[in-house]
Amino acid sequence: MAKNSKSVRCAALLISVALFLVGAARAATTEQSEVVDGVAAIVNDKVITYSEVRDYVQPFLQQLRRTYSGKELVEKVRAAQMDALNNLIDRELIIQEFNQKGYSIPATVVDGQLNDVIASDYGGDRSTFIKTLQAQRMTLAQYRDQLRDQIIVQAMRHHKTEQEVVASPYKIEKYYQEHLDDYKIGDQIKLRMIFIKKSPPESPPPASTETGRASEPAKASAETNMVSEAVPATAATNQAAQVSAIDTQQTAQVASTDRIVSTSQREVAPAPAPLPVDPRRKLGEEILGKLDAGDSFDSMAKLYSEGKEAKEGGDWGWIGYDVLRKEYEVAFSLRPGQHSKLIETDEGYYILQVDDVKPAHTKPLAEVRDEVEKILLEQQRTKMQEQWVKELRAKAYIRLF
Repeated sequence: MAKNSKSVRCAALLISVALFLVGAARAATTEQSEVVDGVAAIVNDKVITYSEVRDYVQPFLQQLRRTYSGKELVEKVRAAQMDALNNLIDRELIIQEFNQKGYSIPATVVDGQLNDVIASDYGGDRSTFIKTLQAQRMTLAQYRDQLRDQIIVQAMRHHKTEQEVVASPYKIEKYYQEHLDDYKIGDQIKLRMIFIKKSPPESPPPASTETGRASEPAKASAETNMVSEAVPATAATNQAAQVSAIDTQQTAQVASTDRIVSTSQREVAPAPAPLPVDPRRKLGEEILGKLDAGDSFDSMAKLYSEGKEAKEGGDWGWIGYDVLRKEYEVAFSLRPGQHSKLIETDEGYYILQVDDVKPAHTKPLAEVRDEVEKILLEQQRTKMQEQWVKELRAKAYIRLF
């Protein structure tokens, strides 16, 4: 055993020296001093490079950049890189264990997995798949090796946890009591909905183009002046007798002019006409009238609704209060079988109906027992895998750089 350990360490040392010489040669042939790649870790006789770590963590970087920035981003990226390195070490240990046990994966299994990837991710277009590999500077043989390693890791993990695990009734009950909040459900309603889209907006009517009327007040005033100027000059003895008649005539004409001005003003600025009623709203009101008269909500929804659930009679299934828009909250005040009035929103008109009601409650253990058991079994398998990998690490030579 000591001899084997010594040979492994010698091999690791030779690999480190070789990689150092390769790096030195690259640096000597370029003007830049930046390190292109390097050794991130050694696992027995296998080297894990920085480029492998970068490739592994790359899919997560975009999400990290969207969520974090500055110093916090740097810390999160470093943590992700360390997680990636540990995962790569575990993967390598599992693959080495597979090879040491003398196991093998048939080529047909790898080919089948490869065909599944091409079918699901590339629509069955093999040429597009090959071009994608070329863009990533990867050969088909390299991709097959990666795929084979993934299959080995999955198979070995399953093999180590395939022994029967059991979740006892006591553990199921204990988990349920400790996670009661996970099984609480608020008030729910079984909702149906009819949706009618609003009519597209119309252009406003043109402004009034009436002309000529606005000059009538001025015209009337001019006529009044003409009447006043037309009074003939007479002898002084007759003027006193005519003053009363002239004043009376002028007063009447001024009153007549006031009526003309008032009428003219009303014609120039008429009262605004009432806005037309949206014909789609009229349709909604007609549907509401039929429902009030006893027609089936299901049939009305199938016939008139423009919502995506129309074919199912407007059935939305069971809905919680927390997922409804504010405009629909009136539904929680309805009794089973009762429908709402017409509800107007920016996009259209709605009519809601409640078929049934479920008050807030906690799911009983009998209803969630299978779910709890599945969680406990998965937890046990995860612990078994962690313990197995821990044992592989304990007997391996691992060095981080």
